[in-house]
Amino acid sequence: MKLKSFALTMFAFSIAVVSGNQAAEAVTLTKIAEGLNNARGITFGPDGNIYVGETGLGGNGNCQPSPSTAGQPICAGNTGSVTVIKPDGTTNRIFDGFQSLALQPSQQQGAGPQAVSFDSQGNAYLLVGYAGFPGNRDTELNALSLGVPLPPEQYIIAPPVAPDKVLNTPDLAKLYKADLNTGALSTIFDFGKYELLNNPDGGDVITNPYAIAIKGDTAYVADGGGNSIYGVKLDGSDVKAIPVPKQLVKNPIFPPPAPGLPPGVVPEIPPAEILLQSVPTGITLGPDGNIYFGEYTGFPYPEGAARVFKLGPNDEPEVFAQGFTGITDLTFDQSGNLLVLQFTDQSEWKGEDLRFLPGSLIQLAPDGTRTTLVAAGQGLESSTGIAVSPDNQIFITKRGVGTLGEVVKLERTKVPEPASIFGLFALGALGVASKLKSKRKELANC
Repeated sequence: MKLKSFALTMFAFSIAVVSGNQAAEAVTLTKIAEGLNNARGITFGPDGNIYVGETGLGGNGNCQPSPSTAGQPICAGNTGSVTVIKPDGTTNRIFDGFQSLALQPSQQQGAGPQAVSFDSQGNAYLLVGYAGFPGNRDTELNALSLGVPLPPEQYIIAPPVAPDKVLNTPDLAKLYKADLNTGALSTIFDFGKYELLNNPDGGDVITNPYAIAIKGDTAYVADGGGNSIYGVKLDGSDVKAIPVPKQLVKNPIFPPPAPGLPPGVVPEIPPAEILLQSVPTGITLGPDGNIYFGEYTGFPYPEGAARVFKLGPNDEPEVFAQGFTGITDLTFDQSGNLLVLQFTDQSEWKGEDLRFLPGSLIQLAPDGTRTTLVAAGQGLESSTGIAVSPDNQIFITKRGVGTLGEVVKLERTKVPEPASIFGLFALGALGVASKLKSKRKELANC
């Protein structure tokens, strides 16, 4: 069984960041856009614009239970979009009115347009999520699902609906080539149909395409529902689905039983260990030409259990770094540092409001040094997407659950030596000593 999560005013302040032997940096966050609806991936286009996926607010259409919402129903509407932020700060929505799913009436935890990505020729591609059993999406997949064997847990966490209750959202769970000027979309690949007929990870039948990275003529997509990484040629050919390894977690901590959780999700006696599904999320192309991706981890979202993987020879996932919590995105900056965005620093269920969980940003340098650029509680609540501009500035989507989504710009400036807080104190002491010595010389010469 897999419980997953999407999770999911000018405003500026400075944060002093010090770690190990690295030079200190001052980090400033400045808000550049607000009012985004379940904001997800963020991308720079060749035109200099920023593109932000908004999965939308769902609507009053049919509903399906979703593993991303602990079995609560998400309902269909036409509220998804992509927001474009121009260099002058003006914004507008494209692909507005796209099919969308979300909780009602809270309008949180949407599924819809996830991200826009660009190939080396400047062509645009749109990735669209889903978060559920593919057979519930539309009448075609519902009919196909009748001959698909399902594991017992499917009927608890992501059960099929009757034919007359399908969502009527055939545009979800797909990769498109996109014309940003006309809004025209050409289907490249249908993740819902592939998951239904092939079930790459061999578990329950669920799909939720979450993030995309393009390498040459191939799109690599992290499917958080299917626990797989897809490699798909941009013409839709040569499909390869790569299951992400599970991990054994010892002494997992579960939340107390709650009325909204499906039966059996919270065990009466916590097990000594649990085999967790990965829930891959952010994905990026590294400066070494390899694909890297992070994971959120499945329920109960243990702290410190999220990993960063690299696709090695033959596209086999290899653990690259570990010890993270709730990764939603990652990318490299112009200096080769890996930037890992955490939706929350604690198990998701510990927070009272998914919109304001204590997110953070961690930098992993090429030499392996790990530095927290923005710590939990310092302005990156419930962050979902990260991108680096050509001039090495960092942009992040935060409050990625609900209608309060924002994009903030994170700027780093070096603080003059020394390399640690102890060094700062030492520098201060040396400065005082120098002044005293100078004063003594003045007195001696009087």
